[in-house]
Amino acid sequence: MSDQLFTGEDHAAKYRLYRPSYPKVLYEHIVDYYFNGKISNEKITLALDVACGSGQATIDLSLFCERVIGIDVSADQIAHAILKNNIEYRCHTGEDLSFLQSNSIDLITIAVALHWLDLKVFIEEVKHVLKPNTGVFAVWTYAFGNLDNPAADAINSEFYHNVLYPYWNEKQHIVNDYYQSILPLFPYQSTLRQYKIERQIETTIGGLLAFIETASPCQTYRKQNGEQAYQDILNTLRQKLGQAYLNTETDNNSAQSKDLDSIKITISSPIYLYLMKKN
Repeated sequence: MSDQLFTGEDHAAKYRLYRPSYPKVLYEHIVDYYFNGKISNEKITLALDVACGSGQATIDLSLFCERVIGIDVSADQIAHAILKNNIEYRCHTGEDLSFLQSNSIDLITIAVALHWLDLKVFIEEVKHVLKPNTGVFAVWTYAFGNLDNPAADAINSEFYHNVLYPYWNEKQHIVNDYYQSILPLFPYQSTLRQYKIERQIETTIGGLLAFIETASPCQTYRKQNGEQAYQDILNTLRQKLGQAYLNTETDNNSAQSKDLDSIKITISSPIYLYLMKKN
């Protein structure tokens, strides 16, 4: 299903442009955990970024790792991936890592995509390819977040929880609780550490709508109801959000009443990071 929802030239291009990157502190937590809290100028030798999309996390991991392999089931996503000389991309499923040697990977990451995989099968693959004693498995996710305008936040929440609700994937509840419900299924429980990383994203209403378009329920709505209905719900959301912000009459937004997409907004979207070490 994920392959069907994250394909297409237009969607893959938007995914690369509008999916937010992750704060540096997230990677600092991973590196600190990998090196057991010791200050080191070393890099992690080999990382595997599963369900990498167009490489939002892969490119950042390349700064902390000597080599990174990014895999994704969508060929369109891989075609739009961010290139770098120490990154190798492959169109491949996370449930079959047989192209890798056993006990060969120093770090396996999966960012906001664990819910798309067959968890039990994937974890067995992780156990097979991750290096013993030192290998780290890093999982993180976030939900839709909250807007800095209460009225706009209520509108955005209603859109997500009511308008899009019939089009959620059956595993969406796992994302909404930040993977807390599936923690008992994670491997290496005795080494598990959890972090909540606060994040604020400065963007515009246009940027928010573009991000929303990359979400799977939007793509499902589009497939089931057609392009016109899809554009209509987005335009209605744009108008409602714009009016909510314009009603505040802030200096930043009052002059932009004719261009709703340019209205500046802030999204608070915490990231939950889970780290485990193969023992």
